[in-house]
Parts: sequence; C-alpha cells; structure tokens
Amino acid sequence: MTSLAPISSGTTRSTTAHDAVTELPGLGKVATQQFAGYASITGDAYPKTRSGYAESLFYWFVGADDYANKPTIIWSNGGPGSSSFWGFFLENGPYHIESASEPKLTERPHAWNQHANYLIFEHPLSVMLSFAKSAKDLPQTPEEGAQQYYQALQNFLSLHPEVAKNPIILAGESYAGTYLPLLAREIKRGNKHEHNIQINLKSMVLMDAWVEPYAQMSMDTEYAYSHGMISRREKQKLDKEYKHNYPALNAAIQSICGLYMTNIAELADPPFQPIMDYLNRKDVRAALHIHSDIPLTESWSAAIANNYQADVNKSVRKLVNKLIDQGLQTIVISGLNDAKDCNFMGTEKWLHKLKGHHAETFKDAATQPWRLSAQSPVLGYAQGDQTLTWLKVLNAGHMAAMDQPNIINWLKDRIGF
Repeated sequence: MTSLAPISSGTTRSTTAHDAVTELPGLGKVATQQFAGYASITGDAYPKTRSGYAESLFYWFVGADDYANKPTIIWSNGGPGSSSFWGFFLENGPYHIESASEPKLTERPHAWNQHANYLIFEHPLSVMLSFAKSAKDLPQTPEEGAQQYYQALQNFLSLHPEVAKNPIILAGESYAGTYLPLLAREIKRGNKHEHNIQINLKSMVLMDAWVEPYAQMSMDTEYAYSHGMISRREKQKLDKEYKHNYPALNAAIQSICGLYMTNIAELADPPFQPIMDYLNRKDVRAALHIHSDIPLTESWSAAIANNYQADVNKSVRKLVNKLIDQGLQTIVISGLNDAKDCNFMGTEKWLHKLKGHHAETFKDAATQPWRLSAQSPVLGYAQGDQTLTWLKVLNAGHMAAMDQPNIINWLKDRIGF
C-alpha cells in the first residue's frame, strides 16, 4: 500500500508510489507531488500490440499545490513526432535548465503547474523516451496513435485515482491541433464504457494549431504580404508557382524574407540540446524511473513523421466542429508573430468554416482587448463565448506559451480553475 505524508497545503502526497519523484538533480527535493514513469499502451481499450509486448509511453506529472483537488492540464507538442519536453522545459512547464553538465534547474516564474497539475506523455511511441520493441508496433496513423495515447492515459489514471476524479484539460501547439481532437474523441468514446475510467474532459486548448492544413497554408502569402515580408509581385508569383504544392510554400517565403518564421521578431528556436544532455544523465534517469536501456533519440521521431506522412495534411476541422457541438469548451490561441503554416490568418479561415450554434455565436462576437488590468497594456484580443473562444496574442509566435507567459492567467479565468 502506498504511504502518504502530509504536505503544507493540507492535502497528502505519495512518497513511496513506484513512480513518485521526490528529488531532481540540480534542484533537490521537489516542492509538490510528482510522478514519472511508463504507462502501457495495452489494456481493455487497446488490448495488444502487434508483437504482443507491452510497449509504453513515458509520462511526467507535476502537481500543483493541493494536487488531489486540482484539474490536470495534459500538454502536447506537435511534429508529428516532436517531444513534449519542448513545452516542459522551454515553454510552460515547471523548470528551466540553467545547466545540464553541472545540473541546475530553476523554477519557471509563470509555470502552468502553479495553477493546475501539469502532465506530459512522450507520444507517439518512439518519441524521445517512449519505446517500442518492434517498429511494427509503432502507430501507422494519427488515429492509431490516439488510441495508444488514450490507453496509456487510462493506465496512468488507474494508478492515480485522485487525479482521475478531477477535470482534465487538453492543451498543445502545432500538430497537437490534430493530436488533441483525436484524443478527445477517444476519451468521449471511452467514457461510454463503464469498465473504463470516466474522464471529465473539461476543455481543449489549441495553440497555433494544425487543424485544416490546406486552408491554413493557402493564407501563407497573405500573411507574408500583409507584414511586408514579400512584395505584391512576389505574392502573385508564389501563389501561381505553389498553387498545387502548398507544403513547400512556407519555405519559399522564408527564402525570400530571411525571417525566423516561428516568430518573425526572433532569430531562432531556443536550444534543445541541454534537455537531451540533462535527460541522458544516469542520476536524472534514476530519479525519473527511466528505463536504463532506453537511448535518447532526437527531439522528434523520424519514424513517426514517416508513418504519419500520408495523413499529415488531413483536416480535423469537422471533428473539432463536432466536439464543439457536443459542448466541449474549445479555446484557440494564435501568436500574431507566427508566420508558419499555422499563422492567425489561416486559423481564421478554418474557424469561419465552422457551423452550428456555437460557431455562429463566435462569429457574431465582438473582439475584446486582453489586459491584465484596466491600466495595463493590451496583450492580445479575444473573441467568442464560453464554448468557443479565439485569443490572438501580441508579441508571440508559434510557441506562444513561451513568448507570452501570462497566457496561463487568461486561461485560468476563461476555463475557471
């Protein structure tokens, strides 16, 4: 039986659960409840893999104060095949790596776990620390990956019923705009079966999200032209040349303007290598219950990118529309400096294709400036109601959660946690 020790918030925390994290190299004792380890992709919902092995997804849960009574945000990066450690260590997770060789972690001032529990899964199989004994067991499609993700989530929640009894919020960026609607559908399907853990899916947050790719890519030259990145003639030429090859269009624009398309006000991505170095330390692996024989891959899985290639430009707009019609609170966030295929103009295009009561209410809603207070500067613009909202964020790019840390305060007010 797991022993429980009191913590200052008045709740209890597990100190001997097999996946409990109590200390971290470069930090010392952790301040709140944490769990890390592996959740199998096999079970009642997804019975077995092709080879029969119990392949698993690595997870890391960082609790807020009074974690057993707080909602849990499940964060996902995109790719397809990118590591969610991008978010964990660089964007909105609990820590920043100051040094990996002489390990030093500092707590992120606006970490999302200050307000809710924060959980990542390294998914799909083969991403970073999540393993598969056979390439045959890797998901062949995003839908299959969502099934495996759902089963791993079921297995995690069966270990931690105190987490399962509180609301779940799905949040992520880029290709997570495809991952998360598919996962939300699996959750809703799974909730129809009594033997499954019933998941209280409260909200879905899609940040600079890949939802209807061709509609979004069709606005790349419009964004670039309206921001002075290309001339009118260049826009006309690009529209003609890439009319039947949208996936190559963004790179062509970048070759003309020379900007960092992820955020046109910045120069490059933050470095990922310190994350690789930190997670490859033996003491870190021991603290996080990482299998000793699991090597570190790159920050993304080439195998998943290859498997999903045929579906990478497949639209999930109709699925998002269905989830909204079912009452799932859906929040769309766009960094206005994002010049990639997920720029706000392309996002507007798919949003205005949505149909139904909630969609029409959203379209009729007035734009409201977002400020921290009546006297503070405008940080962005919100449109919509409680079910469907779009937040456009100033001075933020594709990684909007990193560029504008106060997004978590807006989300807290909008979602209500």
